[in-house]
Amino acid sequence: MSQAILISKNKVINSMYEVNLRAYVSTSVSIKKSLKETVELLEKKPTIDFIICFNDLQESDLSLVEFKASLAEYDLDIPIIVMGGEDLNLEHSIFVKNKYNIKDLLKAVAKILEISAQEMADMPVPKYFPIPIGLFSQIESSHCSVYSRVKKPEFEYEYVKTLDADIPVGNSLQAFIDAGDEHLYIDSIERLNFINKASRIIVTELDRKDLTASEKMEITEQGMEMVAEEIFGNSVISADVAEVSRNCIAAINNIVATAPKLKNILELLLENQSGFCYRHSIISSYVAAQMIDRISWGSKEQKEKVGFAFFFHDIFLSPIIKKHPDITLEEDLLFMDEVSDEDKQVVLDHAKLAGNLVHTFPRCPLGVDMIITQHHGMTKGSGFAVQYKDDISPLAKIMVIAEDICTSMLINLEQTGSLNINNDEVSQRLQDKYSMRSYKKIIQAYFEIST
Repeated sequence: MSQAILISKNKVINSMYEVNLRAYVSTSVSIKKSLKETVELLEKKPTIDFIICFNDLQESDLSLVEFKASLAEYDLDIPIIVMGGEDLNLEHSIFVKNKYNIKDLLKAVAKILEISAQEMADMPVPKYFPIPIGLFSQIESSHCSVYSRVKKPEFEYEYVKTLDADIPVGNSLQAFIDAGDEHLYIDSIERLNFINKASRIIVTELDRKDLTASEKMEITEQGMEMVAEEIFGNSVISADVAEVSRNCIAAINNIVATAPKLKNILELLLENQSGFCYRHSIISSYVAAQMIDRISWGSKEQKEKVGFAFFFHDIFLSPIIKKHPDITLEEDLLFMDEVSDEDKQVVLDHAKLAGNLVHTFPRCPLGVDMIITQHHGMTKGSGFAVQYKDDISPLAKIMVIAEDICTSMLINLEQTGSLNINNDEVSQRLQDKYSMRSYKKIIQAYFEIST
């Protein structure tokens, strides 16, 4: 097993990094609160494969550049992964721009350790997998049984069930914390499922005041993926999934409201390499909010409803698009031989399925289930409209136009590499496609927006 040092005071990040590094790249992590503490440890010459730290560490006694120099003084050639902020171009280091992007962190570690994706997948694990006790303290319950480890003679251990599945953690951890235990354990078969479910704690970071727009995007995209995984196959939204959703929707609404121009959002999406569903949701949310601001009957409440709707509108497409990430249009899935008939039926019904799902959302905004159901122009939510009629709600019409404009932008970006589109061409295409007067008023509102 490889060894790493993580320099961080952030309990959420510490827990998520530690459990992911152990699970995916078989790395044990020692956590230090400062660069100075790390130097004191390194003076003892332990075997360390790499160090992870944040670019924005604020320490008066030692800077990151000085820390790197001190490693050279001790003749230590240890790779450093620098997370977040600006690239300092430190020698023998890897820079990861977004400290919440755990996938890119794992890629950086795999590069240092020279581990292939196949080797990561085939990595052997013991029967019981350690979970930082700090992570248990941040979740309400575990979906699987939890065990403590008791030392026996001759360097053997016995694992004793401590918590049953789905039982609130409550104060049951305190005895282990008092005893100095750093980990509890789960069956290794459950480790990836546990990590996926526990990852929702990262959404609590949205309360931080120092987050950049890029960091908010990364967290909210992860939140959307978590929600999609949790609800797939379920017919009801649980209270904890609803809470994750609310936090993500509020953050996305803030990104949309504070972005100077649509181009700024496009640049952030490119920088974060965001996926199909998230790109469509956030661009369409921005366009829709701007149009509502310019329509006589528009209001703040309607913008919030549409923002809520765009978070959930393609939620049932998410697992299908993961299998076919290169698509440009949702409808393309219907004509691909490699897409199963079962998945094609989900594509046809995804609007209806999402509308039915949000109807179970605790205190769901009034009428939002209907506008999600109708977001492809079909009153019952099955299929894709060819001719757009006046028989859907006004907010559903806004969603239809906003998503159409979003698609035009993304197709143009893919074909030309440009963030700008020809508004005259888009205007003419929209005017031809949507002949009803009510749609034309919405289209006109868009062309008052500065993109």
